[in-house]
Amino acid sequence: MSRRAPVAYYEDESLMQIVDYSTPRRGEDLTSPNAPRQVNTTQPRDTVIVPATPAHTTTRVIDDEFFITERFDAFTLNSGEIIDILNLSGEAGEIISIEMVTDNPYTGIYLEMDDYKNSAGAAGVTAAELIMRNKTEPAEREFYAEDMREDGKFLVRYSPTKGDPYTDKIKIQVRNDVQGTSDVFRQVKNHRLKLRNGLPSPKYLGHGGGWYIKHQDLAGVKVVNAHKMIRRLGPYRYEAPIRNMQHIDDPATPIGPYSPYMNTAAEVRLAAVANNIQNSRIVWGEPGQPVVGTTGLTAPNTVEWPGQFVGDTFVASEQQFIVYLDRTEDVTSTHVTFLENMFGTNLPVFIKNEDTLYFPGQVIRTEFYDAGDSEFKNPVDDHPYTPGTDGAFVITVSPGLPFKPKKLTTDTADATTMKNGYGTVIYEGNLNAKQASSRMRIEEVIVRRKRKKTLLL
Repeated sequence: MSRRAPVAYYEDESLMQIVDYSTPRRGEDLTSPNAPRQVNTTQPRDTVIVPATPAHTTTRVIDDEFFITERFDAFTLNSGEIIDILNLSGEAGEIISIEMVTDNPYTGIYLEMDDYKNSAGAAGVTAAELIMRNKTEPAEREFYAEDMREDGKFLVRYSPTKGDPYTDKIKIQVRNDVQGTSDVFRQVKNHRLKLRNGLPSPKYLGHGGGWYIKHQDLAGVKVVNAHKMIRRLGPYRYEAPIRNMQHIDDPATPIGPYSPYMNTAAEVRLAAVANNIQNSRIVWGEPGQPVVGTTGLTAPNTVEWPGQFVGDTFVASEQQFIVYLDRTEDVTSTHVTFLENMFGTNLPVFIKNEDTLYFPGQVIRTEFYDAGDSEFKNPVDDHPYTPGTDGAFVITVSPGLPFKPKKLTTDTADATTMKNGYGTVIYEGNLNAKQASSRMRIEEVIVRRKRKKTLLL
């Protein structure tokens, strides 16, 4: 007896896929029993792949138009520091104005509104580049700067004629991208300075040694207080006219006026050398010439101020001054101590004479008159100075000054009361040269804006 296959109840029943409902699956599978399954070594054979359910969000827009003024009072920024003045998203409104008052023209201010950025780099814009580009008048969607004020401060401002709108995001930062230096009142190596992060580099090395500051208010000031006075002189401050050779080598380097090492970044103290001597006398030599003709004295180089390239090597200029015991200007008159303790090699020095402060650079060497051999000697290579026996000192500095200053006679042996004296440049507190020279003082930042809508997600 033959056995036949069962006949399908429907004609297409043999074409239908059989689904196994015996294995529990996710809720989505109940409506998608024929969903494809994925088979691999980590999932069960009956795992069902279904499309992900899209997230659903609701945006609520609140109209709350009103004016807001954000004000930040004085603060100090160290090198590499950034302050977020505003960093908002999910807000629509208008910028009415932005103002920043700073004592350093290389302070960066960065603005971002939606897709707009006021600078291609992260450093933002600075008063230095705005002044150099002659952007000193208000302009639409552009920052502008006011040149140095009488108090030595700079104003950077953003003030469109109509409020500048943003629809979702606004970000304002104040930045210090100036790196520190050890060259304040010293010889700047190779007369080159290039700032980082796209900042312009100064046209002149106004912070280096080799120049002077003259002001009537300095005449009656004690040496120990002179640094306070030079901080307040504003446009009459110290600024050496030594050209930055970086722009000669690379004309594409952006140029900025003034110096990144001014005002707060040049807050130094003047440590006077008293040496227990009243009426000691300082006499200068001509630039590049020996200050006296005594045997044994090492002559300064004859390179013209402030220095030049000789072959492929940069050589800085030099100048000498001699410290006599008294007004007689006798090289044999002995001091009671050795001045190298005060005029150490590489230290930046100053000399205050009435209403003028000279910063001739850094010490290259110190020599003294040896009474035994009647000649000048180097205390390092020859023998130590003998107080009460040996005589005058000669200090060689670099780059020196482009002229020969007048003679100086100290008015007292007390370093705390002398008005005319000499000594070395030091820094406040426990800061080293690089830390002290990279600080900026931001006097205030004011942001005025109109908030129109707040987006709540």
